[in-house]
Amino acid sequence: MNEYDFSRLNDKEFEVFCTDLLSAREGVRFERFKPGRDSGVDGRYFKSDGNEWVLQCKHWVATPLEKLVKNIEDTEYLKVKKLSPARYILVLSHPLSRNDKTILMQKLAPFVLTPDDILGREDLNDLLAKYPDVERRHYKLWISSSNVLRYLLSKPIHDRSDFAFNEIVEDAKLYVPTANHADAIDKLESMNVVIITGPAGIGKTTLAGQLILHYVSQDFTLAVVADDIKEAEGVYDQEARQIFYFDDFLGRNYLEALSGHEGGQIVNFVKRIVKDPNKRFVLTSRTTILNQGKILNDVFENQNIARNEFEVTLSSMKVMDKARILYNHIWHSELEGDYVDELYAQKRYRDLIDHPNFNPRLIRFITDVQRLEGVAPKLYWSHAINLLNNPSQVWDNPYQAQLDDCGRAMVLLVTMNGRQISEVDLAEAFARYLGAPGLGSLTGKKDFLLNLRHLSGSMLTRFIVGDTQPFIRLFNPSLGDFVLNRYATNKPALRICFSSLQTLSSLNTLKDMVANKIIPASTAVDVADYIFRCICELRFLSCESEFVARLCMMRAELGLVFSTSDQSFLDAIEFIISSDCAGLFLSSANVVLWALENECVGMGPVERFLETACSSNPSYDELLVLGEIISHFGASEYEALTVTYDEAVTTYLIESVEDEFPESAVFNDCSSESQARRNFRELMEEQAGQLGATDLSAVVDSVEESINVEKHYDTYFYGGEPEPDYEYRRDQRMIWPGPLRDEVDPVDDLFSRD
Repeated sequence: MNEYDFSRLNDKEFEVFCTDLLSAREGVRFERFKPGRDSGVDGRYFKSDGNEWVLQCKHWVATPLEKLVKNIEDTEYLKVKKLSPARYILVLSHPLSRNDKTILMQKLAPFVLTPDDILGREDLNDLLAKYPDVERRHYKLWISSSNVLRYLLSKPIHDRSDFAFNEIVEDAKLYVPTANHADAIDKLESMNVVIITGPAGIGKTTLAGQLILHYVSQDFTLAVVADDIKEAEGVYDQEARQIFYFDDFLGRNYLEALSGHEGGQIVNFVKRIVKDPNKRFVLTSRTTILNQGKILNDVFENQNIARNEFEVTLSSMKVMDKARILYNHIWHSELEGDYVDELYAQKRYRDLIDHPNFNPRLIRFITDVQRLEGVAPKLYWSHAINLLNNPSQVWDNPYQAQLDDCGRAMVLLVTMNGRQISEVDLAEAFARYLGAPGLGSLTGKKDFLLNLRHLSGSMLTRFIVGDTQPFIRLFNPSLGDFVLNRYATNKPALRICFSSLQTLSSLNTLKDMVANKIIPASTAVDVADYIFRCICELRFLSCESEFVARLCMMRAELGLVFSTSDQSFLDAIEFIISSDCAGLFLSSANVVLWALENECVGMGPVERFLETACSSNPSYDELLVLGEIISHFGASEYEALTVTYDEAVTTYLIESVEDEFPESAVFNDCSSESQARRNFRELMEEQAGQLGATDLSAVVDSVEESINVEKHYDTYFYGGEPEPDYEYRRDQRMIWPGPLRDEVDPVDDLFSRD
């Protein structure tokens, strides 16, 4: 049995929960009333003989029991006496001893008939064990329970998924279910995939997190994708219930994410999920970024990906949705009473709710006590309304006034990296930044760990992947928007920052700043050329070969074309071709291909590069370039090399077919298994040819031996889709207070205080 302290519920949620639970215990339906409106009555039931039962709930989390008992004696008893009900039931979230109940019965006599009509924390937990349906309906209770967490943490999922899940659970107490929640679940149930879109700060990630909680409670295992859809393919388990999560799956690097084969891989994975009843896939993206992605890559449009979209907009939030969001943030904040009073004075909370710039992210900032340094209670209201009037101020003052030069530099580096960065890489970039020419007068302490400790929790988030690998990311995406725009016209700062980072992610950021019209192309040319000159002067010290190659490719795309008369570029080619391929090497392969075609390099170094590349599990795009390089080698003279390349193509084709069998291409207009096998061979031969394999027959034979075409044939023509082995219950969704019996303003009712 779970033991709840009910602290994750606000007072109104606690009233709804108690009304629900006591209705189940008594076998009747208690009607809710506005607090204070009917002498403090929270629920009322009229018997057929006209006698009245009154239910009162007290959820004073931070109040000592003695003070609460005094309030009941001095205030509540007078209200009960005036009502004179036939039966009075009192529910407290405090733990109660037998003696505590005796004292309360004495103070509420004669209206409390038995000790069973005074319920404390232990009694509520006992009742929940008897009425599990009530527990399921109030999911904020059980989603953070030890049973759920133990269940999840025992699963063989990536550390990143554990970290993300714990963050989602922590945020759940602030969550307010809206119509969006139910509609998004309906879309997931009907299509298995949902792409949550909307403007920045509207709550896309929060909604996605709560959808994940819903499915984790249904025994789905969470797998979080960070950068590449291949991560999801790598942990895909045919037999398991899995929910995949790709937050901000395009991000600012949508050009990179949707270029070439990658866009098709995402769409193919979506199609794979749609066919599997035991899988769910949740993605988020800003609406503007997704629209730009569709324009860039028509594979999204051609595959009708829009049917999976679910847009969250401010207009989709009703007034009560916004009211509950604000109320929940106030309740769970650490704001002192004087600050809260400022929001209640003259019903100012309504000004926040009705503000055109209202969004959950801004409300979170407004109610965050850590962001109120130097803001006295009397200034709090003007501070809050000014943040809504000028959202950029959310970060302007903390970044400009509360950080020194070194602190700002560290935030700048993380921002321009474009995604999470390892602590090791950030430390090296920070050291390079501090050592850059002309920055000797920077203010602040130059100690890396000291700055990191200072910024963690306010500007940056530090988290651990695996046992020891720490990573750093921005505390909030809106901080990235602010920093990008703040430095857009500061060319010297951009030069120093990007030359200090030396990461592939930072080059993607620079490229996408142009695409998103944050900086002009001329600025990117200047910055890219500055980076190139810096690393050439240091003879590419500590540089990854793919970073150098990607930088060369970017310079060419920006108009600084490759030239055989450019000695620095020739030095870069020599560095790239002599380095071992590690991980990604698409840009390196393109540079090597250019060098080979322009006779800047001999066949020997290229042969060594190819041997290393073929053993590095090349992707589709990498194989296309390697195939072009291979075409410059004679098949007879370099037989061992061509065999090595054909083996790499074979491995890729086998893995791609195992991930997503091409059913439509193989089985359409197919009348027999032998015809299916012929179709499969023709398709594999075509793909192997596109990738530049030399011995097509040998490649196809190897692929065919590894793939059971007959099994796929039987499944396609005779096997129906299995039904999910879990039951989807709409009645287990989160609930919020229903209509009140009184005709009162629902917003004011929500914000009413005892």
